[in-house]
Amino acid sequence: MKKFIAFWAGATLCLAAAAQSWDEALLFSENQYGGTARSVAMGNAMTAIGGDPGSFTINPAGIAVSSFSQFTVTPGLTLSVAGANGNFFENFETGTLTPRGFGDQVNSTYARMSLPNLAFTLNRDNGRRSGWKRFGGGFALNATNNFSNRFNAGGLNSLTSYAAALASSAEGYSADVLSNASWFDETDPTRRAEWVDRVGYLSGLFNGIPGYEGLYQAVTETRSESGGVVDRWVPAPLYQTYGEQTTGSKYDMVFSFAANYSDKFYVGANLGVTLLNYGMSEYWQERPDNVDEFPPIEYEGGTVARYQSLRMKRNYKLRGSGIFFKAGVLWRPVAGLRLGAAIQTPTLMSLFARNAFNGEVSLSGKSIPAYSSPEDQWEYTLTLPFRFNVGAAYSFGSIALLSADYEFVNYRGARYGLTSGEYGPMPAYMSDANLDIKDVLGVSHQLRVGAEIKPTAALAIRLGYNLITTGQRNFIDYYVDANNNVQVNLTPLTASERMAQAKHSASIGVGYAFGSFFLDGALRARFVPKEYITPYFYYAYDGDYTDKYVDDGMQVPTFMTRSTLFDAMLTLGWRF
Repeated sequence: MKKFIAFWAGATLCLAAAAQSWDEALLFSENQYGGTARSVAMGNAMTAIGGDPGSFTINPAGIAVSSFSQFTVTPGLTLSVAGANGNFFENFETGTLTPRGFGDQVNSTYARMSLPNLAFTLNRDNGRRSGWKRFGGGFALNATNNFSNRFNAGGLNSLTSYAAALASSAEGYSADVLSNASWFDETDPTRRAEWVDRVGYLSGLFNGIPGYEGLYQAVTETRSESGGVVDRWVPAPLYQTYGEQTTGSKYDMVFSFAANYSDKFYVGANLGVTLLNYGMSEYWQERPDNVDEFPPIEYEGGTVARYQSLRMKRNYKLRGSGIFFKAGVLWRPVAGLRLGAAIQTPTLMSLFARNAFNGEVSLSGKSIPAYSSPEDQWEYTLTLPFRFNVGAAYSFGSIALLSADYEFVNYRGARYGLTSGEYGPMPAYMSDANLDIKDVLGVSHQLRVGAEIKPTAALAIRLGYNLITTGQRNFIDYYVDANNNVQVNLTPLTASERMAQAKHSASIGVGYAFGSFFLDGALRARFVPKEYITPYFYYAYDGDYTDKYVDDGMQVPTFMTRSTLFDAMLTLGWRF
């Protein structure tokens, strides 16, 4: 069955590759809270605790809990430890996994500095013994996600090639289109080749076959011709590598106000600005295991060269900001017990993205310059869904504190849109992405628990745990029916599949107070679910240029990657 990829569904997709998809909406909507070292060490189970600046983005009512003002700054370090192994590939026809390609076990590490928290608050007591006795306000910048990660995969493969996959994607377009068509604003589908295919052709990763217009051969292939039919194949093993690196973070910058009623009831509100900074770079590389096993390549003019290596790189950067409102309450019904709740409105994000490709090939006997595409740029909006959280905390005098939170978010509420009418009607791929969000995404539940033990008045020891269930509820598959119409097939995730995609984190920390100053440290491990990645597909067309589908007769490699992210942070605080 021909499996369509949503990536290729848009008629103007070459201008917006790899954006506006259901998985990007999920990625940017998710919260994995940062904050102060204390809040992180306690698993950010802070809805019912308050007082700590790391809690203000979770429940703004907590500002009025403290009887003092404070300033905190929290530098941090994130270390990614990832492993990838591709000792199998997925057979789309049978659904089985069979050994092939990318089979090396490749481990990668990556470290980035961060700033999980920066906050300043003022609290004022009006001298009353009851009623509205204390008011607080302030500013806090707390991280709500950290995208730092890196993985690499590699291994020998003698059956398929990334360069050949690009050649299959470009098939049907003329050499004139690949070399001379406009990079922007092409309305003729016969001249709207994918940008990555054009860079592959212009940098020499694949070339035209003499006498066959619109047919291409990769530098990693050899060919035979018989009766007007061209057969192409990879003649010998290639060592292939693929790598991906992500950077950036998401922050909530909040301006908060809260009030304390008789030390029993607290209310608060945030005017929040979400700041998003995301970067993703990836590369595909392949070289012969034995150069002599690849036949010489004949170019026009009589030049003969031999293939040595090739590389394609892609850089994708996104910046954005949005605004939201959040309200929260805290209640102390009895001594030692606190109950809290907060609700946050949807966040309307304005996003600006950039995307570019660079290709290069190394040949003995011929020099072909590396080629870079222009930088594509586009603007759009993304509405992040509303969320609410509830929590309970119980303190055992000044000795210990236990806390638990529950947070709910329905990712079906995410929506793409345009920033203004000057871009015309919403493109088809954005409308399709919104339909995919409704079909694929659903409710996610987050459980946070934390504990704090104080052996002395100045020393605190903390533990925390988080469980975040996946926001994906269905697998989505596109296919062509008997009438040549694209149809969608949805398969619900089983309970075990949902559990396998859940995210877990565990944290530990220590704090020490000396006079008006305090120092808190925390370590957290975030366990990323394993992910299966297919670095490239072969493609074919079904009638015209807009009906591109994955050629499932070509069994391309797949590899599995798993990452663990370690966060270390230190909060320096001053109470006054």
